[in-house]
Amino acid sequence: MRTYMKHGIIFYAIFVFLFVIGLEITLAQQSLTYEGSVAGISIGKFSRGIITVKGDKGDVMNFAVGHRTVYVPSRHPGIGERVKVSYYFQRGQNAAYQIEILPTSPPPKKK
Repeated sequence: MRTYMKHGIIFYAIFVFLFVIGLEITLAQQSLTYEGSVAGISIGKFSRGIITVKGDKGDVMNFAVGHRTVYVPSRHPGIGERVKVSYYFQRGQNAAYQIEILPTSPPPKKK
């Protein structure tokens, strides 16, 4: 009887340890950022859609946006505006969780 109890406790401890490790790996998604100008916006009826951003080097990336995406300031960006997109890779696509509209730099002063 004691050997069954000892094996049960060891099995339970291993199970809990592996469960905790699995949770940490799942919760530790890598957060990435991307800067560029908005090249296209496709937002659906229920605020799900795609935003296309063209980077400084000419590369283009698409980001999924939805009702959980936070816009700073609280509005959707327009075509040509510079943005900083904070995203992570989820379900095979780049999911934006924050889109920050960057201020445009003022034109240089003439002498």
